Amino acid sequence: MAQWPFGRRSAAGFGPRIMKREVHKFGGASVRDAEAVRNVGRIVQGLCDQGIQPVVVVSAMAKSTNALEKVWRGLPEGGAVEARCADVLDFHTNVVRDLSLPAALLRKDVAELLSVAESLNGKAMADAKGYDAIVGFGERLSTRIVHAHLMELGVPAQWLSAWHLIRTDETHRTAQVDLSSTGEAIRRALSAMGGGLAVTQGFVGGTLGGIPTTLGREGSDYSGALLAEAWGAERLVVWKDVEGVMTGDPRRWPSAQKIERLDHGTAERMSQAGAGILHPATMAPLQRADIPLEVRSFQQPEATGTVIEGQTAPLGLPLLWAFGSGISGEEEVRCLTNHPDAALAEWNAVFPDRSAASSVADPNIPGCIRLVF
Repeated sequence: MAQWPFGRRSAAGFGPRIMKREVHKFGGASVRDAEAVRNVGRIVQGLCDQGIQPVVVVSAMAKSTNALEKVWRGLPEGGAVEARCADVLDFHTNVVRDLSLPAALLRKDVAELLSVAESLNGKAMADAKGYDAIVGFGERLSTRIVHAHLMELGVPAQWLSAWHLIRTDETHRTAQVDLSSTGEAIRRALSAMGGGLAVTQGFVGGTLGGIPTTLGREGSDYSGALLAEAWGAERLVVWKDVEGVMTGDPRRWPSAQKIERLDHGTAERMSQAGAGILHPATMAPLQRADIPLEVRSFQQPEATGTVIEGQTAPLGLPLLWAFGSGISGEEEVRCLTNHPDAALAEWNAVFPDRSAASSVADPNIPGCIRLVF
């Protein structure tokens, strides 16, 4: 099979090309079912045809992480492991069937999942180490499916294990990354490929001793940024179910609009404030390597999204709203602005039935206020 260049064969055949290095991260919604995986295949084919050498980072299929968390929480109760895992296994088996992929595609991974679950079955408590061992199988299964589908399309691709690329400590569920050994592992693995497309997992990592870890919920964005930094990628693209970074969550902020351009620092502060568009750790590797990030919609792949680059905030940025939860679980509303009075007035005009009395500066996020109700 041709390794490089790759993509759909043109009338001229394969000829030598200089390829652009990029990392493309696809979240759970973008691989939620068979048709979504087909859409990812079309996007990746298009990248290859444009002379781009992508590393494709894939999250667990939609709701799979939640389903595996349920499996993990139930293991201390004992009982039949296969029955406890049935929903997860049936879901992925159906996607394999709908894509007309080999029925045995996931057999080895499923056997390993059941073996790991059995080793934890009936234990006194569901601990964080067990969480990382179980929940990361969502990414393993999704990447097997995406990789196999790309190969069926004629796109030469190699499946890489992020458990051996993203090196971490043993802080389970929120592992800290060893940047030096991670960078070396990524460069070594991608260089050894000799060209072609890599498919790997977001969210997961591993210790030097081979123990599975995870980077925290939504950590796939961070995985993509680490890969982009180590590989010297020209850009990181995060594919989501929104058209870009918005001025507020469209489900909560009725006048939410797409932001065309942002700087790294503002995007980082939005994440810290709870905007939810990116994992808070994502921006640091991109800032270190000065790599732009684009947030684009997998539902409208030809449309432009939001470009995040540089250290200088664009002129005329609007108020940027973030909705999160406080320590006690109550909703907290934050706004990135240098004009607190304007933010307070805008909120009260939009939500007169839930008006805020005042605002206070967030001591941990420069240029951010929290509304007081």
